Amino acid sequence: MQGHVVTGSESAQALVSHGFDWTKALTAALGSTSAIVIVLALLIPLNLAGGFGILLSFVLSDAIVLMLTPPLIRKMIAGGMMGVDVNKTAKVSVAELGGIAALFAFSISLTLVVGIQKLLGDVAEPPFLAAISVFFMAAIIGLIDDVSDLRQRLKAVAVAFAALPLTLVHLGAPAIDLPFGFSLDFAGQWHLLYWLILVPIGVTGVANAMNMSAGYNGLESGQIAVISLSLLVVSAIRGAPEVALLVFGAVFGCSAGLFVFNRYPARIFIGDIGTLGLGAAVAAGVILGHIEFYGVIAIAPAFYEMIATGYFGLHGANGNRKKAYRNPVFLPNGEIGAPAGTKYYTLASWLLSRKPRTEKGLVRSILLFYVVSGLCAVVFSLV
Repeated sequence: MQGHVVTGSESAQALVSHGFDWTKALTAALGSTSAIVIVLALLIPLNLAGGFGILLSFVLSDAIVLMLTPPLIRKMIAGGMMGVDVNKTAKVSVAELGGIAALFAFSISLTLVVGIQKLLGDVAEPPFLAAISVFFMAAIIGLIDDVSDLRQRLKAVAVAFAALPLTLVHLGAPAIDLPFGFSLDFAGQWHLLYWLILVPIGVTGVANAMNMSAGYNGLESGQIAVISLSLLVVSAIRGAPEVALLVFGAVFGCSAGLFVFNRYPARIFIGDIGTLGLGAAVAAGVILGHIEFYGVIAIAPAFYEMIATGYFGLHGANGNRKKAYRNPVFLPNGEIGAPAGTKYYTLASWLLSRKPRTEKGLVRSILLFYVVSGLCAVVFSLV
């Protein structure tokens, strides 16, 4: 659920006319580093398996997002693809569809890393192609939603079909890794339940959870960055397949790069194309790594939004929730408060009803929940 609406206004020109110097320097540094690493990998027999490949996938995806986003912002403004930032007293318009940069960055970074590995040795590429396909399919559904506003139930069902590429590769045994040496095995006929029911539910659940949790500057990109980094650590600890490590590395790079432009004051919103695409990619990494238990813990704060959406949907009140999102209460000191009667609408509303906060303070509080959940997932992965 987004905290802004699409308009044709061009009043956000000022938002992209400042502060690019350091960003350009960082982009140039990462781009140069990526180019040097790729050349070295091709000329010297480097081993891209393990940590080096993960680092390269992160650096490449981060650099590509940083390079693509500034011109993307200009194109969105020129094309009138703008969204109103409703959480500001002065309603400014911000460029939309920042997730396009992540779509390219994720695909290119994984393709380059796996392609180099393929040239240097024998690598099974189907799992990587499946992860890219999952991202693409979910992102396309997000793009359609960005321009036409799909109903939530239709969106949930549609994103479930993005899980199909994972069923084609069915990497590893259908078993969920648990702490203390236990596992939940779906051997025999139960493997159909795992691949045809649980996997699609997992993909659409995580993707839509990331989408419903959005709405404030830096929240959508920040939460995905925290989750992907936590699960990257978990995957390394649990000895997950390399594909999961590279997927999380690429997602972390994409979301960290987007955070530079999406944080307060946002210069671009990543849109449903970003939240659904990146969320589905996280789910793909979780499933390919068989770390579903730890993935559930890492995204725990998002369950509030999912439960609230289901509860208020049954009571026909989701329209009121959207209205409350778009009409926040602004206090004289610049803080945001929760409108009367909206305490349990969202996690943000619950926090604001307890204590009004600035938008930056609210995002920090919510991201702190994700940091704690991520740390819990890492701790459980150690036992």
